[in-house]
Amino acid sequence: MTDWAIALGFGLLLVACLLVVSAVSGLFASASMDADNAMRLVEIQDYLGGQDWFDVSQARLGPDGGTAMHWSRLVDVPVLAITSLLDVFLPSEAALHWATVVWPPVSVLLLVWALVTGARFLGGRETLVFTCIIAATILFRHQNFLSGRIDHHNLQLGFLALSLAFSIDPQRRPTSLAVAGAALASSVAIGAEVYPFVAMICAFHALDWALAGRVAKRGAVAFGVSLAAMTAVFFAASVAPANYGAVYCDALSLVTVSAALLGGAGLAFAAASLSGRPLAWRLAGLGMIGLGCGLLLALQAPQCLANPLDGLPTIARTLWLEQVDEARPLFAARPNAWQEIPFMTGITLVAAIVSLFQIELGINRRAHVVFLLLLVLDLVLTLQQVRFYAFGHIFAILPLGAWVAGLFSGRPDGGERGVGYLLALAVSVPLVWGAPGLFLKSASGGGAAVADATCASPDVLSALDAQPPGLVLSVADAAPDILRYTGQRALHGHYHRNAAGIDMALRIFISPPDEAAGLMRADGVSYVLACPSHGEMQMLAKAHPEGLAARLAAGDKMDFLAPVAGNEGGETLYAVTR
Repeated sequence: MTDWAIALGFGLLLVACLLVVSAVSGLFASASMDADNAMRLVEIQDYLGGQDWFDVSQARLGPDGGTAMHWSRLVDVPVLAITSLLDVFLPSEAALHWATVVWPPVSVLLLVWALVTGARFLGGRETLVFTCIIAATILFRHQNFLSGRIDHHNLQLGFLALSLAFSIDPQRRPTSLAVAGAALASSVAIGAEVYPFVAMICAFHALDWALAGRVAKRGAVAFGVSLAAMTAVFFAASVAPANYGAVYCDALSLVTVSAALLGGAGLAFAAASLSGRPLAWRLAGLGMIGLGCGLLLALQAPQCLANPLDGLPTIARTLWLEQVDEARPLFAARPNAWQEIPFMTGITLVAAIVSLFQIELGINRRAHVVFLLLLVLDLVLTLQQVRFYAFGHIFAILPLGAWVAGLFSGRPDGGERGVGYLLALAVSVPLVWGAPGLFLKSASGGGAAVADATCASPDVLSALDAQPPGLVLSVADAAPDILRYTGQRALHGHYHRNAAGIDMALRIFISPPDEAAGLMRADGVSYVLACPSHGEMQMLAKAHPEGLAARLAAGDKMDFLAPVAGNEGGETLYAVTR
């Protein structure tokens, strides 16, 4: 059996298992989507309803004027393609639904391609097998490839892994590095959170060429040209011509494509013209490219040197952003910290140590250098925001697979190295690191608000949809379902470009009832959807016990709120009296 036959079998088995897990977990039901995936579905529905390809704004989110979302339309393409295929056999609504069921598990094949490619570059059959084993233990826990997960995370992970895999080709073949550049451009086009990893991979290729010279010439040219060209293609495919001159720090825009063109084309030109020159010349060439990119950023978009979230109003930072768990630091107080922290960082740290020792031993040194750079960067980023830990787990698969395979292939039957191989396999599994924490509880009891209770139940949404059009105030989690199932507008959701709506909603919730009534009338709020047991409302009630949220959580009646509908779960829809 060939390596690719093993890979195909593993990929198909993985897709089948993900579909089974999704079905058993109830994820085939459209109502099971979380907020971000539901909002992505709203974006797709708006496009199918006639919204322009280049327009990813959400007109019904936020105050008057809506919200210009930062999401890429390119992520919608696979779902739209599958929908078009299924539309031949199914009603349009059913076709879209089943596209959201099928696509996330199928998208794992992109990651499988990356891991198989990387494993073949690193070693033999054993490396491939153990890479697949370790990958399977990771992919199920992260849930990014389960049905309904149509957000950008699965594609981001897949394209970054693909770029990494083809980057470690020991022969630096131009075709391999061209794929690496194209995959990196795809990651850039999808979302800005990967920019630190993109910069690190680009720096690796640049320094690799500078140190290797002629040996790396053709590969460096291919990487630079591919990165620049594909970024430009994605820019043209996803940005409206009227916005070509606009600068955004959180999405693909003029500054991004300019940096990719200058950096990619600059690297290609330097490699083509300076590969035969001394090391000092090559380093000087890279220095000029780096200086040019730095000046471009400073002159074109100096605001992008700062955190785009720093511009949020203070109230939005303290009562919204700091309560979003994925955006909080690793060591912030949270329930079950003794389980979560080792789970998030354990295999990333092990993989970094493994790569460090492999570099010292001279084993696949070039590959382990880029592994180490990315793993250390991920640990630093995870310390600041825990959402980055998933990238570290993906980066860890290849070095850990090669390490375990090395121990396995070199062990005598029944010898000590056999035990070592088993132990190495065990510490390469994230759940092993999280297991001790199952028996320990965090003494702090603190942490971010967690939406254990749902909001926007079908019966309440049905009643809301029957009301005259208006602006709805509710918890942020409810916004996608309000937009998805009703014709109403939602004041705020978990999207930083909705800063005005977030600020407005929070001010209303924390204000005393009389002030809140005035603010709602002034801001045009027509309805309030109260979810007393929801984590966000409980957090606001605790932080401001005199505010509207606290009164709503307590079930108090207020003369400016007229009950319209409710359910046994405590959800209540109110109309704001004028």
